[in-house]
Amino acid sequence: MVTQEDIDEFGDLWALMYCVFAQEMVDSFGEKGEEALIRAVKEYGRARGERLRNRHREQGLPVNLRSLFEHYDLPGHSETEKTRTVFEDDKLVSYTYRCPFQEQWRERGCVDVGKLYCQYFHHAFWQEYRPDLDVQLPEVLTTDDPHCLFVVTQPKE
Repeated sequence: MVTQEDIDEFGDLWALMYCVFAQEMVDSFGEKGEEALIRAVKEYGRARGERLRNRHREQGLPVNLRSLFEHYDLPGHSETEKTRTVFEDDKLVSYTYRCPFQEQWRERGCVDVGKLYCQYFHHAFWQEYRPDLDVQLPEVLTTDDPHCLFVVTQPKE
């Protein structure tokens, strides 16, 4: 049986792998490596968005904001601290105050490549899932903001 401790460990190992691979790309290839990393992060986001959209359709779930966040594709890390201040059919406002992935990236000295992940992944994932979602991340921990602020809206149906 998979425990929350197993889920946390998997998340930590994923963050470590991203840090090492992404930093190597940028260190070895400079600007070209950073451009390739951004393309890869976006493609990963799009692939997950398409996969989750297809899964929801197969399960008979509507492809909407509520399904996206109530039936997400990965469980959360137990050390993440977040608060949803708005969660309606057409709007999500969520603050993340503690993110173990950005903490690990900061400790390993790869917060700059972590910032690229934060800037590009969520937009690509959620907009591939549903292209009319408006995804705003005006504040993120990897840019030294006090929290991540996610504001995601969809047109009223």
